[in-house]
Amino acid sequence: MKVLHLVGSQTSAYYYGVSMMYVPGCLEALSDVDHVILLARLDGSWSVCESLDENCVDKAERLPLPAALMILHEDTSISCMQPHMFDYKGMVSTRNVSDLLDIPMIGCPGDVMALTTNKWQSRAVVASCGVPVPKGQLLRVGDKIEMQTPFIIKPCREDNSMGIALVQDESQIESALESAFVFDDQLLCEQFIPLGRELRVGVVDGENGELEFLPITEYFLTNKKLPIRTSEDKISTDDKAKELTFAPVDRKTPADIDDVLYKKLYDMANKSHEALGCRHYSLYDVRVDPDGNPFFIEASPYCSFSPKSALVGMSRGNPKYDDTTLFHRLAKKAIADHVPIGSSENSAQTLGMRSRGALQSATR
Repeated sequence: MKVLHLVGSQTSAYYYGVSMMYVPGCLEALSDVDHVILLARLDGSWSVCESLDENCVDKAERLPLPAALMILHEDTSISCMQPHMFDYKGMVSTRNVSDLLDIPMIGCPGDVMALTTNKWQSRAVVASCGVPVPKGQLLRVGDKIEMQTPFIIKPCREDNSMGIALVQDESQIESALESAFVFDDQLLCEQFIPLGRELRVGVVDGENGELEFLPITEYFLTNKKLPIRTSEDKISTDDKAKELTFAPVDRKTPADIDDVLYKKLYDMANKSHEALGCRHYSLYDVRVDPDGNPFFIEASPYCSFSPKSALVGMSRGNPKYDDTTLFHRLAKKAIADHVPIGSSENSAQTLGMRSRGALQSATR
């Protein structure tokens, strides 16, 4: 198997660094796999690299995207693509280079990522299917907040808790809005759920064709100044985002969950995965109030398959998994389900926006 890795960022130094943090762990873990890297550079150029060794990256030719894609198009040994870009453009549109190259991709397609990355839209979709969400309000510049404190202010389309603030009284509103609008022109004002438990749940395509509920991770926030997870709890960085490190985390996998809460979380994860149209796997941040009621906070359907990736860490809560089990299962599924352009399954189609082959593979 040969895997194309989509790496880097052309948006910010921070997300370029996040991508470069996770990918080496994936490459090292998958030592039995051949690799080729499509690197998106901050100057807008692209490079095709054999590794992320500093010397290799520095020497790699800087190309326009069409030229880089032509090199990859001529490599007929590529089996599938694994995306590792974490900025909005990378998660939503750039990952669709797999379609241009007509190769399978592991994970959700770009249209699903656009939905799940938008916190306001994704919560509306899952709520329509009976998933409990906190009360919320969409804010644009100049809008009046109609909710009562305490509440959370967060950018709709941002990750790693950037721009998030807990507003406990009205004197904090102005600074919270100012900070959040730096990252997006749409904000989510969301009811603050008192801390009972902070959980992450996830589902993956199982070996039997059905969704498998992964061991649950619990984050312990009792020793923090604020009862929420902020960007400092995830990745530590300097002012110029040149030095990024994983922040220390107090968590447990598998979490101790009683049968009543487990059933609620299982139902929430399955409904959310189906409602959002996720593929292969998906993760969800869940807040449980002191009375044991879980609330959907946001979706996180991405994974670099590094040993430090949340999905991989959760899977290891089950003894049958190691660092690479999930990758190999999902890569094989992506390859098996892929319907190449011009194949017999796509031929002789007269009507319809979507190919019949793609529709058939989605129901396998």
